[in-house]
Amino acid sequence: MRTNSQLSSKVVRGLSKILGQEFVNFWLEQAGSTHSTDRCLAEVVRIDRETADAVSVWLRPNALFKGFQAGQHVNLSVTIDEVVHTRSYSFSSAPTDSGLVRLTIKQTPTGLVSRYAVNQLAVGTVVELGDVFGDMTLAHTQPTLNQQRPTMLLLAAGSGITPMISLIEELEAQGWPADVTLMSWARNPADVLFDATLAAKTNAHFNYVRLLESGANLAEGDLAGRPSAEQFAAVAGNLETTDVYACGPDGFMNALRGILGDTPKSFHAESFTPMALTIDDDAEVKTFTVTLTKSNRIVEVSNNKPLLKALQEQGINPPHGCGMGICNTCSCEKLTGTTQNMQNKSVCGTNNTALRLCINAAQGPVSLDL
Repeated sequence: MRTNSQLSSKVVRGLSKILGQEFVNFWLEQAGSTHSTDRCLAEVVRIDRETADAVSVWLRPNALFKGFQAGQHVNLSVTIDEVVHTRSYSFSSAPTDSGLVRLTIKQTPTGLVSRYAVNQLAVGTVVELGDVFGDMTLAHTQPTLNQQRPTMLLLAAGSGITPMISLIEELEAQGWPADVTLMSWARNPADVLFDATLAAKTNAHFNYVRLLESGANLAEGDLAGRPSAEQFAAVAGNLETTDVYACGPDGFMNALRGILGDTPKSFHAESFTPMALTIDDDAEVKTFTVTLTKSNRIVEVSNNKPLLKALQEQGINPPHGCGMGICNTCSCEKLTGTTQNMQNKSVCGTNNTALRLCINAAQGPVSLDL
C-alpha cells in the first residue's frame, strides 16, 4: 500500500513532467507544501521550549530527506524578511520510524537565525534541509557493540549537548550496548539543556554528571569548575580503554585536548565555533585573477581576503551560509589554481576539488565553477 507521501510525490513528479519542474515547485511553495521535485523541504510540526534561550524544533521532512546517523548535523535554511539564511545544527534526536527529526537551537547574541528560531519560528513554517554531514557517530564504537561492552565518555559544553542527546537516544534504542558516562558543563542549572530528561535516563549503563561554574547553585552529585584532570579522575576512570566523544566551543575543545592528550582509546570531536581566520600582516599583498566559468566573468581578488568576501565586494554573491567554514553551503568546485585555508594555513594546489569560499583565499590565478 502506498503512503500519502509516496502517492503525493508520484503525483508531483507526474505533474512536473507535464507542466515543468520549475512551474510545479513554484506553486507548491506558494501553497506552503513541503512536496518538491528537487528540494528537501520540512514542516515545523512542534516547538518545545528547553530553556529561556533555547528551543527544540521538530521537523517532518519530505520524501527527499535521505536520513542521518546519530551525532551528525545538517544545514537548515530559513527565510527571514524574504532573505534565505543557512546555518548548521546538530540533530538532537536519534533516527526514528516516525521520520520526524529534532534540532535544538540555542540563541546567541549575534545569531540572526538562532534568534529567529527561538523567538519567531512557528509551527507550520516550511524550512529547507540541506546536506547532512559529520563523522562523530557510533561508527567509531559500533564494530565492538554486541561483541564486547565498550566504555564511552561523552563531553559537552552548552549547546554541544545536542549531538550527545542524539547518540544517547540511539544507544538507548539499542538497549545500552555500551557503558556510557555523560559530563555536561554549563554556567548554572537553568542553562543545562535536557537536564531532567538525562537525569531520568540514568541507569546501570548510563551515568550523567553536571558540571557548573564555581559559585553556581550546586545540587548533590554536581561538580564545579571548568574541565580539569581532577574531574576526569573522579568521574571517568581509565581513559585508556574509553572512546571519548566531545562537542563544544573552541576554548572548551582546546582545554580537553590539553588535559586528555593521547590517553583515551579514541577521541572524536565536533566544535561549533570555528577557528579564527588569520592574516599574516607581514606577507606581501598580491592580486590574482579569478575566472568564474559559469557566469563567464574574470575578476581580480586579493590574496589576504577569503574568496567569498572578495567576490561579494565586487557584487558577486555566491550561495553561502554560516560564513565560518562550518556549513559547506558556499562550497564550489575549484577547477584550477592554488588557494590557502585562512584558518589552518594549509595550501591546496589540487585541481577539480571542493573549495569553501568563506575560508579560502587565492594564492595564484584560480578558476571556479561559478
